[in-house]
Amino acid sequence: MKNKLILVFIFFTFTALSQSEIYYYKDFEANLEVLDIEDKTFNLLEYNILEKQSDAVYWFKIPASNSKEDYIFRIKNYRANNSTAYQNRRPLEKIKNSRFTSYKIQRDYPVFIKVSSEYSAYYPVELKLEEDYHFDESVQILINSFYYGAAFLIIVFSIVYYFFFKDNSFIHHCFLLMSLVFAFLASDGIFNFFNFNNTIIDNLILFNYFFLGFFSFKFAHNFLLVDNYYPGLKKYSHIIIVNIFLFVVLFYFFKKSELFVILNILTFLLFLTYWVVSVLLINKSGHIKLFTIAFVIILFNGINFTVLKNFGISFFDNAPFNMKIGGLVQVVTLSFAVVYREKTLRKRNSYMKNEIINFNKEIDLLTSNIDKESKIKDIENLSIREREVFDLIVIGKSNKEIALQVNVSINTVKFHVKNIYGKLNIKSRKEVLTIDKNQ
Repeated sequence: MKNKLILVFIFFTFTALSQSEIYYYKDFEANLEVLDIEDKTFNLLEYNILEKQSDAVYWFKIPASNSKEDYIFRIKNYRANNSTAYQNRRPLEKIKNSRFTSYKIQRDYPVFIKVSSEYSAYYPVELKLEEDYHFDESVQILINSFYYGAAFLIIVFSIVYYFFFKDNSFIHHCFLLMSLVFAFLASDGIFNFFNFNNTIIDNLILFNYFFLGFFSFKFAHNFLLVDNYYPGLKKYSHIIIVNIFLFVVLFYFFKKSELFVILNILTFLLFLTYWVVSVLLINKSGHIKLFTIAFVIILFNGINFTVLKNFGISFFDNAPFNMKIGGLVQVVTLSFAVVYREKTLRKRNSYMKNEIINFNKEIDLLTSNIDKESKIKDIENLSIREREVFDLIVIGKSNKEIALQVNVSINTVKFHVKNIYGKLNIKSRKEVLTIDKNQ
């Protein structure tokens, strides 16, 4: 355990110190080339570059040193693909099958890296010895394997639970989780690792905004039973989702950063809406408390990573490790909430079913008693002869036996029996016996 803590400490120490030998220069006019930049005055990079989107280009400089070891320079932003590195005024090749834009360099001459982006200027850069770089990647692979493995299992369980319980919350949770996992895969640079075309990656990420918004709405609305409390909210949510789709299409065709900012704000607004609803309903049940905790994790990551950074603002570091821990807590908590909700609903449905059965039994008993009391009262309306025939029917006498005992014809007995049936509103001798037993 002690050795593991030391390794983690070393990992974060290298992460914190990785920028100590990097300098930067902001080319406001975006018109400088490597021949022009060599004479410019660079500033020491103390924090990650984070500014709102502009047409400016950033140059990074790694000074020469006496070190003979190999270094890796990396821009840990999956959108920062528009970059070029130069050494001795010659372009350097990017490392293939790397999650983020990376260059392998030696320090015998200065290295200049030119970076620009159509989105916000967010450039979390690092410079590490090659062996430290590989150690960093090993740690990230371990974290990613744990997170994506857990997410995959929960997706499978959600599908199984859906077919078992027939509750739409499970399938909506499954698709929401798939959208979130896809967003993490993109931010982790997994698609870059497999050398996907950048345009394809951007389009997949773009349309995932719609799926993320749609399934978050379907899941949250169904999970919280919002129609029971705020029936008008569905119309409001539909308006937001339609606008999300509209801005997805607009950005796809026009590629304006302002459209992308609005798209992020709309998506965040949808999550915020249902989180506020969960807060308002938090005392209704335990599963809503779990939902509130899980969604607030999504909100904090969402507002910081997708909204504020578009304006060049960040409240806390969205490092991959932090996001994975937060994502894992969110996934597990939300999954517990779904299962807990199903258990609560099934228990409540079982209770309601028993109550309905008992209520129906009471109604049937009450109705039966009323009918019997009514028929007993009808017996008092029988004539003396009809009551005599009725009593003989009760003891099981046939019409012929009744005729002999009462000393009348069989037709007369039949006439009396017909009158008895009519007055008592019955149709057979069996009902006569039932009436008599309850007198």
